[in-house]
Amino acid sequence: MAFIHRTVIRTIGGFLSDHGIVLVEGSPRCGKSTMARQLAASASTGAVLVDARLREGRAIIDAPGSQSAARPIILDNAERADAQRLLSWARAANPPVSGRGTLRLPRFVLVGRELGRAVLAGAGDDGIAWTGLGPLSLFEAGQASLKRLWLRGGYPEAFTAPTDDAASAWLETYAADLAGGALAAWGMPREPALIHGLLEAVAAADGQAFNENAAARALGVSRPTIARYLGMLVRAGIVFQVPALPRGLPGDSGSGVGRVIRSPAIYIRDSGLLHALLGIRSVGELAPSARLASASWAGFVIGQTLEAVPAGLSLYRYASADGAALDLVLARGDRPVLVAAARRHRPASVERSLSYAAAALAGHAGPGAMHAQRSGRYIVVPDGDGRQLPGGFSVLGLGAFLERVAMADA
Repeated sequence: MAFIHRTVIRTIGGFLSDHGIVLVEGSPRCGKSTMARQLAASASTGAVLVDARLREGRAIIDAPGSQSAARPIILDNAERADAQRLLSWARAANPPVSGRGTLRLPRFVLVGRELGRAVLAGAGDDGIAWTGLGPLSLFEAGQASLKRLWLRGGYPEAFTAPTDDAASAWLETYAADLAGGALAAWGMPREPALIHGLLEAVAAADGQAFNENAAARALGVSRPTIARYLGMLVRAGIVFQVPALPRGLPGDSGSGVGRVIRSPAIYIRDSGLLHALLGIRSVGELAPSARLASASWAGFVIGQTLEAVPAGLSLYRYASADGAALDLVLARGDRPVLVAAARRHRPASVERSLSYAAAALAGHAGPGAMHAQRSGRYIVVPDGDGRQLPGGFSVLGLGAFLERVAMADA
């Protein structure tokens, strides 16, 4: 498999400078063990890399305070119980394990599927940090690989497969594994037909509000069961939702604007997995369904955007009953700073629905909203040229757009 450096390594390194425990959580087969090896190799002081399931790893978890502080200890294949045990030790340590103080204590990086972000609840400033690892991002794969990344998705084994057909076969097997028990760590039952049916239902509704009642009827379970399973898929990093613009933000209501739709849009996080669930093996096979192709590209753009959003900004969608819509709205507090729509092809003009939506946000945002209002509007395509369109929209390729996102509200 080709070497692809994971950007989370830099994040972990930063955390280790003032945190004693770093939890790294990721969905199945997203490259966690490979990342752990990269992290160990990149540590300037060296690192201890062990499997938390084996004897050496268990011994370290049983006696964390007796370990050397000279090198960070990376525990791969860790579980929630391991995180809870180290957290208890960290809270009892004096001084805190953040490294501030006269006593140096061991530093740990736990890498696993479901470490339970909830274990951090109430941790305060005990020197505990959390970060997530997902499929490869465009920044990691490289701009030249955009079309391959969109079709195959970012799971390393699919992305680096020798052919598109090989990638598709791997993804179909992966989907079967998810339905067959790979999500048990998140509480998902081993009911392959039910879980695979739910995944296919989410894929069919990609980019739309998900009808939990209809899914419950089709799959023969209750609506609360569907809602609970969706929550598990979100926590596992298989599905994500983009919430609607919350009440009180600009564009929420006003003259000339239809009722704002409050339902979140649901997406399969990885575009390759989405395509496998839909039976799509090539970009050409997307063409017969304009809606699915558009939803696939929009989900890909939003997923990549989530990886680039600066701290302190939130991502929403905007849609009104009269058809005005934007795929994403970045906001800081109650102030929108950037809006965008994803399109598969370069548009010659701005659709009326985009103009209305952007005007609704800008018209009710107050002085100075969206910085220069016109420079904060984008149409994101696979290969843009920065062309300016009426209404202040710029047509940008995804890579260039992600650079704007990273600098949003700077």
